[in-house]
Amino acid sequence: MAGPIAARKLTLVPSGRPVLVELDAPREGRGTTWECVYHIRGLGRVRAGRTRGQDSLHALQLALDAVRRELEPFGARLTWTGEAGEVGLPASVPDYFGGTFRRRLEGLVRLETEREARRLQVPKKQ
Repeated sequence: MAGPIAARKLTLVPSGRPVLVELDAPREGRGTTWECVYHIRGLGRVRAGRTRGQDSLHALQLALDAVRRELEPFGARLTWTGEAGEVGLPASVPDYFGGTFRRRLEGLVRLETEREARRLQVPKKQ
C-alpha cells in the first residue's frame, strides 16, 4: 500500500508536541463509491477513519471534513500557523440541501470576506 498523498504537521501548545495528519489516496470501493483513509497521530491514541464519496474528489473532501471534526475537541490547543486554534482546515459549505442553498451560503461567505478585507485596508496617505 502506498504512503499518504498529503500530510500536515500541527503543533500541540504549549508542549510543542507534533501532531501529524495524513490522507491516503482515494481508491475505488465497492459498487460506485470511493474511499479515502486518514490518520491523526500525536493526540494519544491514533485516530483513523475512512470516508466514502461518489468519486475520488468527493471522498477526499469528506476526509478533510472528518479530520477537521476529529481535531475540534483539541482546537484551542493546536496550531498550524502559530495562531492557537488555527489548523488550516476551514469548514466546508454543506451541499446536502441542494445547490441553491449551497450557493446562497457561498455568497454570504464571499460578502463577509469582502467586508473584512475592506475593514482591514489601510487608508492611503494623501
